[in-house]
Amino acid sequence: MLQSTVDGIHKLMQWLGALAAVLLIALVFLLAFNVIMRYAFNASSIGLEELSWHFYAAVFLLGIPYALQTGSHVRVDLIHDRLSVRNKAIIDLVGTLVFLIPTCLIVIWTGWQFTAAAYGLGHQPGSLAEFFTQITSTGIGEKSQDPGGLLNRWIIKGVIPFAFFCLLLAAIAMLLESILRLKHALKEV
Repeated sequence: MLQSTVDGIHKLMQWLGALAAVLLIALVFLLAFNVIMRYAFNASSIGLEELSWHFYAAVFLLGIPYALQTGSHVRVDLIHDRLSVRNKAIIDLVGTLVFLIPTCLIVIWTGWQFTAAAYGLGHQPGSLAEFFTQITSTGIGEKSQDPGGLLNRWIIKGVIPFAFFCLLLAAIAMLLESILRLKHALKEV
């Protein structure tokens, strides 16, 4: 049961890592296009510049849960590599419970409020049809202050609580894996 839950979360994190990789490739093309347009044709777009910032933020935020799941996150490997399986599991268990999960919950809560505040600015759509019309024409909520900037800032702000929700899932998988490793290590003693 625990292992199947861990495996399901790992599949989701693999998908998230693939999404971050695709966004990174799109970001490279977007930046190359912006540079070519600016220097070859003396034309630039504030909207495309802002979109590149949004892609970068999404790549970074969506890559964090994937990095945790794959063990690519920052830790003191010099010390961690010398520990026994049991001690590694205890450190991961305590660190996840004391630091990672509470941090995820705080960022999800405040990030959701941040997103909702950005969405709540300005005229709100009254129906689903009006939502889709407004999101593509005048935008909903917070908009860029720059002329030609992006609409719908709440979308990129919504990536923050979404990414930390995914990080929370990855933390739960890490917690369950630590419990399984600890049970296995205790059986060997």
